[in-house]
Amino acid sequence: MTTSHASPRPVIRGESLPKQQARVDWLNVTFLPNEITQDQVIFQLSEIMRRPVSGLDEGKGIRGYASSVALFAHVGSRKQAMGFLGYGGEAQRGTWMLSISGVGCALIDAWCKMRRWLESLKAKITRLDLCVDFLHGEYTVDDAVSFYESGRFNCSGRQPSTDCAGDWLNGKSRTLYVGKAKNGKLLRAYEKGHQLGHVDSPWTRYEVQFGSRDRVIPLEALTERDKYFAGAYPVLADLLDNECGAKKIPTTRTEGEVTLSHLLTHLRRTYGKAIDAMSATEGFEIASLVEEVRVFGIPRRVNISALASGPNWSGVCDLSKQERKHVS
Repeated sequence: MTTSHASPRPVIRGESLPKQQARVDWLNVTFLPNEITQDQVIFQLSEIMRRPVSGLDEGKGIRGYASSVALFAHVGSRKQAMGFLGYGGEAQRGTWMLSISGVGCALIDAWCKMRRWLESLKAKITRLDLCVDFLHGEYTVDDAVSFYESGRFNCSGRQPSTDCAGDWLNGKSRTLYVGKAKNGKLLRAYEKGHQLGHVDSPWTRYEVQFGSRDRVIPLEALTERDKYFAGAYPVLADLLDNECGAKKIPTTRTEGEVTLSHLLTHLRRTYGKAIDAMSATEGFEIASLVEEVRVFGIPRRVNISALASGPNWSGVCDLSKQERKHVS
């Protein structure tokens, strides 16, 4: 795939851009509030996300700001932590900081609208993570190692630094880091399925983290994501040539199925025999058991956005069977 260096055409209000394979997985911006209020920021986020967003004053500062408001997106009757708004403090020169986590970014479809709003604020991106998922292992962590060894991450004739995390001897939950976040550009190639608890999953994520040190991250990167992902390192443009990269809904749905399957496996291993013993009790009914043990809420490791995308129960069960077979 050849990456164009021409300036992209301007985004027109209401215009729908072509599908982007790369997704936004983290966003930090700073801006001068001028006449805007905290309530107006929350209202704009609600409009962009097409769901209610609420804020809770945390009574403390964050990231060098004197005060902060935790932000929550409402998905049905539940709410999901999605980031924060920081403000105050002399060292920040009057700026505010809006941080939207990966969970919050997964709930945003209208990136054109987000870009226009940030442009109106004259906001500056200080961190932007762009990721591409390979659900079926089309490109793996081992491939990333091979790409590095063959010089395909070279920029300006120099090999970037590397680091590793995870169990490399046994091939579990591995992450390869290329570059350094403190220098403004870092690639993470990691086994996303393993991170969610399914060690048999081939799902691999390639993620580039851009920082604003010694560089300006243009707001167009929010809508021209493939272009900026491909431009981070020479090899990444080739990764976008395949047709099997994940779109937003399938990726999020897969995350829900992988996470729930791991919880189902744990439930079976820990309480399967107890449930079988209870089934011998007179008057036992599955529905009654479920209501007796059910607790309203979402486990910490489960993203509400993954549940909202509609994971399929048969998919959850199939993945759980695969995991049990791997363990046995």
